[in-house]
Amino acid sequence: MLSASGRMALGLVLCLSIGSGPAEAAWQCRRRPVEPCVKQHGRLSSQNGRALLIWLIGTTRVVNPENDTEELPTLVRRYLDMTSPDHSYIYGDFEICPVEPDRPGHMRAVCVLSAEKLVVQNLRRSRPAFRLLSTWPAIEAPR
Repeated sequence: MLSASGRMALGLVLCLSIGSGPAEAAWQCRRRPVEPCVKQHGRLSSQNGRALLIWLIGTTRVVNPENDTEELPTLVRRYLDMTSPDHSYIYGDFEICPVEPDRPGHMRAVCVLSAEKLVVQNLRRSRPAFRLLSTWPAIEAPR
């Protein structure tokens, strides 16, 4: 049985080793996670006053990714530029690593290590939502 520090170290190793797709490779954490990373379904958006926010769908919780927007994959960066006609919400499964302890009633700082199954919804609703196919896992043909 692993001690609490052993579980945290194992979680950190697993967290830092995740990421296999082209859109996942460029996500980087500046601070060490304080807890194991978890995959959460959420909505990534850019806002006035905060560069990035992720609403954890199914909750009232919003977390603050500390990732630098300039270091995000080019594939998603264009949809987070607030001056762009492509400004959008990005829904998907995000690998989130808490970088500070949880404090009830406060927005928690996290690092996004990877993202997959991304769906883009334009805020101007000028076109229907669409998948970013390079982040969508390939489905094997039935045998």
